[in-house]
Amino acid sequence: MAVTVETLDKLERKMTLTLPVNAIQSEVDQRLKKLARTVKMDGFRPGKVPLSVVAQRYGYSVQYEVMNDKVG
Repeated sequence: MAVTVETLDKLERKMTLTLPVNAIQSEVDQRLKKLARTVKMDGFRPGKVPLSVVAQRYGYSVQYEVMNDKVG
């Protein structure tokens, strides 16, 4: 993770964070697989929901959670 800080004014700063995509994506995939084992969805047995369906439904929230964990 690379961090750059730019000074805009006396009291203003701009921070730029650079995160590698492969690290983020691998963490998202891990969490989706873990979630797929526990999620209950109509039409599927508990824990047998396909990963693509889990990713479609929960992908954005899991990605947001991973980004928050990495940055914060």
